[in-house]
Amino acid sequence: MIVEDLDSPYTSPQQVVPVDGAAYGLGIRHVEEGLDFVFERWVQLREGDTYRMWMNGVTVAEGVVEASELSNPRFFLNVPRTTVELGFVPDVYGEVVRVGSTTPSTSIPQVVFIKDTRPGGADERPHEHWHSKLILTLSDTTIGADMEVTATIKAWENMRVNDLVMFYWGGERFDVPPITQAQVDRDLVFVIGQDFLELVGSGHYVVQFYLYDEVRNRSGELQPWCKPVPVYVDLGLTLLQEPEVIQDDQVTLVVDADLINTLPVTAEVLVRRQDPFLVGDHIYLTVQGISTDGSVISESLRLYVDSRSKTYVFPIKNDTIRALIQSTMTVSYVRERAGEADLPSRKTTVTIGGTRYELPRPSVREAVGPFIPPDLPRITVAMPDYQPPGTAADQLEVVIEGKYLDGTAERESTLRFAGSHPRTRDFSNAQYMRFEGLNETNVHYNVTGASGVRASERAWVQIGRPARTLLAPVIIEAVNGNVDPATVGSVGTLELRAQFKAGDRVVVRFTGSSSGDQEFEYDLFLTLELLVLDIPKSLFTNNVDGTLTVSYWIDRYNVIQYSEELQVTIGTALGQLFLPQVLQATTEPDELDPAVVWPHGATVRVSYEFIKRGDQIQVCWRGLPGLGTHYEVKEDQAGDFIDFTIPTPAIGFNIHPDGRDIHVSFKVIRNGYPTESPVLTLRLLALHNLPGPLIDSIGDSAVLEIPLLQDLDRTRVQPWIYAQAEQRMWLSYEGTFFDGSDYEDEVLRARPVSAAEASNGVASFTPVALLRNLKDWTALTIRFWVTFNQSNSISDAVLFEVRHHVIQKESNVFPYPEINLSTPASGESVSIDPVASENKCQVLVRYPNMNQGGTDRITLHWIYEDGTMPFISSQDGLDGGTVTFNISNDILGSSVGTTINLQYFVELGRGGSGNSEVQTVAVKDILPANLVRALINNVSHGGSLNPPSLTGDAMAASPKWRLSVKGQRVWLTVTTSAAGIAPLHLLTSDPITPIQQANGLSNIPVSRAWLLSLPANAHITVHMKVTFDGSEDEARATVFPSTEYTISLTKPLVFDTSTAYLSARTYLMPDYPTYLPAFGSGNSVRRTASGGTPAYFYSSSNTGVAVVDTTGYVTVRGNGTTTITVRDSSLPAQTRSYVVSVSGVVLCYGLGGGTKPDIDASARNKGVRLASLNELRELSLAYGSRWPMGNGPYWSSTWSHNLLFFDYWWGRNINTGAEGTYKQWVGSQLLGVGLR
Repeated sequence: MIVEDLDSPYTSPQQVVPVDGAAYGLGIRHVEEGLDFVFERWVQLREGDTYRMWMNGVTVAEGVVEASELSNPRFFLNVPRTTVELGFVPDVYGEVVRVGSTTPSTSIPQVVFIKDTRPGGADERPHEHWHSKLILTLSDTTIGADMEVTATIKAWENMRVNDLVMFYWGGERFDVPPITQAQVDRDLVFVIGQDFLELVGSGHYVVQFYLYDEVRNRSGELQPWCKPVPVYVDLGLTLLQEPEVIQDDQVTLVVDADLINTLPVTAEVLVRRQDPFLVGDHIYLTVQGISTDGSVISESLRLYVDSRSKTYVFPIKNDTIRALIQSTMTVSYVRERAGEADLPSRKTTVTIGGTRYELPRPSVREAVGPFIPPDLPRITVAMPDYQPPGTAADQLEVVIEGKYLDGTAERESTLRFAGSHPRTRDFSNAQYMRFEGLNETNVHYNVTGASGVRASERAWVQIGRPARTLLAPVIIEAVNGNVDPATVGSVGTLELRAQFKAGDRVVVRFTGSSSGDQEFEYDLFLTLELLVLDIPKSLFTNNVDGTLTVSYWIDRYNVIQYSEELQVTIGTALGQLFLPQVLQATTEPDELDPAVVWPHGATVRVSYEFIKRGDQIQVCWRGLPGLGTHYEVKEDQAGDFIDFTIPTPAIGFNIHPDGRDIHVSFKVIRNGYPTESPVLTLRLLALHNLPGPLIDSIGDSAVLEIPLLQDLDRTRVQPWIYAQAEQRMWLSYEGTFFDGSDYEDEVLRARPVSAAEASNGVASFTPVALLRNLKDWTALTIRFWVTFNQSNSISDAVLFEVRHHVIQKESNVFPYPEINLSTPASGESVSIDPVASENKCQVLVRYPNMNQGGTDRITLHWIYEDGTMPFISSQDGLDGGTVTFNISNDILGSSVGTTINLQYFVELGRGGSGNSEVQTVAVKDILPANLVRALINNVSHGGSLNPPSLTGDAMAASPKWRLSVKGQRVWLTVTTSAAGIAPLHLLTSDPITPIQQANGLSNIPVSRAWLLSLPANAHITVHMKVTFDGSEDEARATVFPSTEYTISLTKPLVFDTSTAYLSARTYLMPDYPTYLPAFGSGNSVRRTASGGTPAYFYSSSNTGVAVVDTTGYVTVRGNGTTTITVRDSSLPAQTRSYVVSVSGVVLCYGLGGGTKPDIDASARNKGVRLASLNELRELSLAYGSRWPMGNGPYWSSTWSHNLLFFDYWWGRNINTGAEGTYKQWVGSQLLGVGLR
C-alpha cells in the first residue's frame, strides 16, 4: 500500500507556474547543472530513511538519511543533466521509505514540462548587437497623426504555444498576448493603434523585441533583442524638440558601449531664439531604461538657461550606459519655469549595444545544492579561474543580491583587488542572513580592469527557508503591531492580497503563543484580488499578553505559494511612557549633586500608564561609555511606579570639574517588543570641598614651621567619596627657594590610585629636603587632583581643597595670641561670633619680659585660608607686657565663615627674634536673623506685586549687610512656583563696589516681561547669597533670608499656557489652501481667554504650522512648532502664550496624470513620495467627493502582483472610493498624488 502524505518536492531555482498541461515547468536554468529537488523534513524522520525522486516510472535520484543529518530541516537530490527527460514528463513525485517500514510515503504524482531550447534558436552572428534570427518589420517608420502601424515578426525557431513577445516601442512596452496554438509556426502580425502612439507621444524611437517561452527561457544566449527598427513620430503635439544623443549611429540609433569605453555619452538640447524659453528657466533632463535583468535605471540632470540661443550639453554617466547594454535608453526633458506647469519635450530612444562579458558563475562552498544553512558564522564564495584572467590589480566585486515582493532589491558586496587564482571572499552571518526568504537571490561577481567591466553569470541560491512569494496578511485592528482585544468587535478582520483564482485552496494559519496552531481552509470559486476574512475573537482573548502569528498559502493544483508572516502582540497598550525622575535631583534645572547620593546611590523612578506584571523594564543611566553607563532590568512589577538604584561607581565615573550631562531613560519590553521612554537630560554637578592634602608634622596649620618637619613625613589625603582603584591623581608643591627662584615639584602625575589607596587614602613621602630650602615667610601651596573617569588628562581632574602654608624657618618660642570675645578665651583653637566682634575685634599679644633690655617690635599676622595676609601695622612692645591690635571690619568681614590663623613675630630690643605659636580661629557664619533681605520695589516680605501696573522693569535692592566688604560676591535670583517658567538671574557672582559696601544693593533691574509671564496668584521668591571671602565658588556662599511675594493681577488674563501636542495624521494641500479636511481633537485645539480686559486678540507666530481664528480655535497647517498668543485690551496689554507642536501633517501635491513611471518621475522631481493604497483610503475619508485634484483613479505605491512580466499596482479613485489593480504600461494613464 502507498500513502500519498508527503509534501511535493520542489525545485531550485523556483519552478514556473502556471504551465498549460502541467503542474509546473522547468527551463534551461533549472537543468543546466542537473536538476535540484528539495524535500522538506518529513514526520518521524530517522537515520536510515530512504528518499528518492521518481520521473515517468524511473527512480532518477536517491538518498539515505545519515546520523549527522537528523536535525536538517530539508534534504536535497540532484538529477544529473544527462538523465533528465524533456517535454511533458508524467508521474513526477517524491517518495520516502522509513527505516523498518515497507510502506512508502509519496507525494501526489504530477506532470512536469521541461524545455532546454531557447525561443528563436541559436544566434548565428553573435558578434552583432542583436539576434540575427529575430526579424521585425514595420509598415511605417515615419508616423504622423491619425496613423496606425502594422508590425510583423517572422516565425521564429522553437516557436511554441504561450511564447511571450516582449515588444518595446522606445522605452514603453506594447502588450502582445501570449502565442496561441493557431499562431505557432506562422508570422505574427499585429497592429499598433493610434491610442498607444498618442500615449507614447512624438519623437525618435527604436522598436525591437525579445522572447520568453512558457518556462521563461529567454531568446539568445548573448543577444536577446532583434535588430532595432528606428521610427520617427510627429503627432503635431506642442512638445519641445527632442534631445539629441551625440554618440549614437544616426541610421540604426545604436550607441556602441564598447566603442565609447569608459567615456560618458552626451545628450544635447538646442534652444533657439524662437523657442519657448526665457533666461532663468531650467532644463531638467531625465534618462531612463530597463536593464536586461529588469532593473530600472535612471539618471537626472538639471541646467540653468542663461541664453536663448545655445546648445546645452548633458553628460550621461558611463555607468548608466553600461547598465543598459542590450537594452534601450530613453532621453527626454522638461522646461521648468516658476509659477508655470512643466513643459515636456519629445523623447529620444536609442539602443545600447555592446558585449557583456559573461564570466563563469561563482560557487558557495557551504551550499547544499542551492540552499545555504542560516546558522553558519560565515560563508565563502569561490571564483573559478575565469578567462581572460586580467591582472592582480583588477577590481573584483563579489555581490549577493535578492529581491523583495515589491521589486526593491537587497544588496551586499565586497570590493578589493582581484589578486591571483584561487580567489575567495567571505560574508559573515549578519551579512548573508539579510537575504533569508528573498526572491531571486543570487551570487555573482564583477571584474573591472583594462578591458572594462565584466560580469559573471548568476549562481542562484536560497538562504534558509523557502522563498515566500505572497505579501503578508493584514489585521485591520492592529495598531503599531499590537491588537487590544477591547477594541475588537465580535470578530476581527483579516485582509489577504494576491491573485486568487477559481479552484484555489487557501489555507490561513494562526499561531498563538498560548493557543497554538489553528488553520482555516477556503475553497474559492471566484477570481479575486482581495480576500476579507473573519478572525475569531477567541484568538485574541486566548493570547492576551502574548503574540499571534498569521500566514497563509495558496494550493493551486498541488503547486503551493507561501505568504510572508505577520506577527502582532495581543494585550493592552502600554499607554504613555512618562519622563523618568531622579528623586534626589533638583528640577528646573534638572541637576544632581553627587555628594547627596553618597554612599547609597541615586534613585531613578519610572512610570507609565498601564504597568503589568510580565513587563520587562530596563532603565538606562547613560554617561561615559563603560563604567559611566549602567543598565538594570526589573520584571514582574506592579503599582504606579518602579524605582531603580543607580550604584555609586556609575555615578562617580562621570564626575567632572565642569559637570556632565547624563541621559536617563527606560524602555518597556512587553511580549518581546520594546518601547522607549522620553529621555531626561540630567546635569551631574561637580564635587566641592573635598578634603585636601596634609603634611603629618604640620597638619592644617597655616604656618609651616620648618623645624617641625620630620625626615619621613608623608603628605596624606584622606579617603574621598567615590574613590575607586585606577582613578588618576596628581600632587604638586609650589613655593619659593631661599635664593628667590621658583620651586615647582609635581610629585604625582596621572598615577593610578591603588585599591588600598581608594580605601585608606593617599600617603606620599613629603619632599622634606626641598621644603627646608624654602625662603622664610613665603607661600607654599599644595594641590591634589583626581580624575574620577580614570582619564590621563588633568583637564578632567577635580581639584581638592588647596592647602596654603606660610614658611617659617624658626620654631615658635612665644605664647599664643589672644582674640577677644573668643570661645574659649585662649588656646590653640578658638572661635568667634563675627557679629559680636563687629567694630570691636581686638587681638592681644602677651609674653613675659616684654621690652626687657630695649623696645620690642611686634608684627601680627592674620592669615586667611588661601595663605594671604592683610596688612596690619606693627607696634612697639609695652612695659606692661600686653599689646593690643585693633582688627578692622574689612579684615573681619573677609573672614566670615572661614578659619583663619593668628601668629605674631617679635624683634627683641635686646637682640634676637622669634615667632609665637599659631592660633586657629574659626570665624562663624552670620546667623540669618542678623542678615538682610533683598526687596523688589521696596515691597516688604510677604507682600504682593502687580506686574501690569509697572511702566518698566521693577527694581531690586537690599540694605547694607553687616561686615560687607568691597569685592564680596553676590548671587541674586528670582524663582517662581509657576510651571514652565525658568528662574530669573539678576546677579551671578558679581563683586560689590565700595558704594555697595557702604549702602547695600540698589537699582538691580527685574524684567517686567518676566513678571508679566506669571499667572495670577503665582508665588515668587527672591534668593540672595554672598561669599564674604570674595570666593567665586557659589557652594561657599552664605545664604541670606529669602523674600516671598504673591503675583496679584488687578484683572488677570487667564489662559491655558501648557504646550498643545497635535499629532493626528492630517492631509493638507498647499496648492488648494481653501480645501481643508474635517478637524478634530488630534489636529485642532480651542483655548479661549478670560479675565483681563475684553476684547481678546489671537495670533500665531508661524501660520505655516498652525492658524488661529478670532475665537481662539487653532487648526494645523504644517509640521513644526508655533506660539499662539492672546492679547487683551488692557493698557498696557496683558499677553499669554502657549506652544503648539504639530507632528502629523502630510502635505499633498498633485503629480498630474501618466503612466506609473511618469508619476514616479514626477514625484522624484518634486521631492515627494507616491501615496500608498492605505494613504489613498485615508484621503478619501478626509475629502471624499470634495477632492479637487481630479476625479479618476490614482496610482498608489502598493504593489499587487506580476503577470507576464507586467507589474500591477493598486489604484483608487479618491472621490468615489473605487479601487482596482492597474497594469504598469503606457496604456495605463492614471492620476498621481505625492506626499511629503
